[in-house]
Amino acid sequence: MAYTAGSAKVDLTPPLTIPYLGGLPRHSPYFGVHDAPHARAVAFGEDGGETVVVIAVDALGINNDILGPGRHFTDEVRNAIEQATGIPPTHVMIASSHTHSSPETGDVRRLLDTPGADEWLARFADQLVTAAVQAFDSRRPVIARRGSGDVVRGTLAVNRGAWAYPDPAAAPDDPEVSVLVLEAPDWCAVLYNFASHPVLVQVQPYASADFPGVASDFVERNVPGCQAALFLQGACGNQEPPPDPLTHDGGVWRSPFDAEHDLVPENVRDAFAHAERIGLALGTKVVEVVRGADTPVSGPVSALSERLDVASRELPDRGPFQAELDARAQALADAIAGGAPKATVVRLSEQVQETEEQLVAIDRGADPISAEVQVLRLGDVALAGLPGEPFVELGLGLKELSDDGRQVLPVGYANDYLGYLTDPEAWDRPIYEVSLGAWTRIGRFGGSELTSLAVDLVDRLWP
Repeated sequence: MAYTAGSAKVDLTPPLTIPYLGGLPRHSPYFGVHDAPHARAVAFGEDGGETVVVIAVDALGINNDILGPGRHFTDEVRNAIEQATGIPPTHVMIASSHTHSSPETGDVRRLLDTPGADEWLARFADQLVTAAVQAFDSRRPVIARRGSGDVVRGTLAVNRGAWAYPDPAAAPDDPEVSVLVLEAPDWCAVLYNFASHPVLVQVQPYASADFPGVASDFVERNVPGCQAALFLQGACGNQEPPPDPLTHDGGVWRSPFDAEHDLVPENVRDAFAHAERIGLALGTKVVEVVRGADTPVSGPVSALSERLDVASRELPDRGPFQAELDARAQALADAIAGGAPKATVVRLSEQVQETEEQLVAIDRGADPISAEVQVLRLGDVALAGLPGEPFVELGLGLKELSDDGRQVLPVGYANDYLGYLTDPEAWDRPIYEVSLGAWTRIGRFGGSELTSLAVDLVDRLWP
């Protein structure tokens, strides 16, 4: 089977006026840039056949409503790519890494309320289009091979909700690192898949790609000819790196801010140091798997994409939450007027913000949610894209479709950000991921329904 491929890498460093997710307040302004986020793209096609484009973005996740009413972010990017290359929208995947120190494109709160956000979003979309077009224009004949290997369990990812399972020791995880290597003389590109939340610098006021950025940079420097190493986030909804036992008290993650919400330099330093260690460890494993990947890729290049209306989570009555917000806002006003200590004001502000965000979730309503599932077939590798934060249980179910003739890789945060996609049993556990907020818009069965659609699309691509 003859293939062609090209790649590109575009710097996405945001202006400091565009906010990151933030802790308190949401949409906090950056203090600076620690390391540049990027968009990395690969165009991969069958010689004389179809071509697909994968864009791996160092981003929290991109909600398609972020441009405002009547607009759709992914559709607009795909349409621009089609105009420039002829590649149909169904064949373009935009996959975010979920780094929490990127601009807040997940729509937890409305980004367009920030001055200048509309201009930046237009530039951001154009940068993704540029990466795709450059990758398409640089295609050349390549050979493709694939491989997988496991990291040591508990070193790069753990089930962060293990405590809530009936048997915490049996809480599922996924230690597999999978790679697809595309090679030509003096050139290559690597796509690699692993499941772990990039939250090591999750409320840092410095722009950063977190550990995936470190890992991709390491792969590009240590695989000969590698022009782009694309991190494709797996089913990491309930997976994250373990805390650094050397710097985190009792193994508990520390905020970069103290009780009075002042930045603590050593916390910032320690968080970025740990992100670098995790990234270097992952990058080292990727390079090892790349060197040992000996399964030739064969088969056609194609894609399928379908939308499914899934039920929203059940929403409570608004009234009690509005009353709670009024009471908390009054308590905060009284504390400020009375000269309360800064730590008290910060704590009360956090309570106000928590209730505000519960109201944001309620006000979005309980209408069914239209969600896209997309599967790209790259020879005998399937990238199964889900539009949110799939739990590892869902990802492992997709991986069970793999056999000697195909490798199925779950890709989270693909083409939309709709919050956590859980297995149904997760709703019976007292975990954050099913709490009321913008991070959990889809109900108990939506994650399973979307995964079932992905299974169907994979099977239809392998008739």
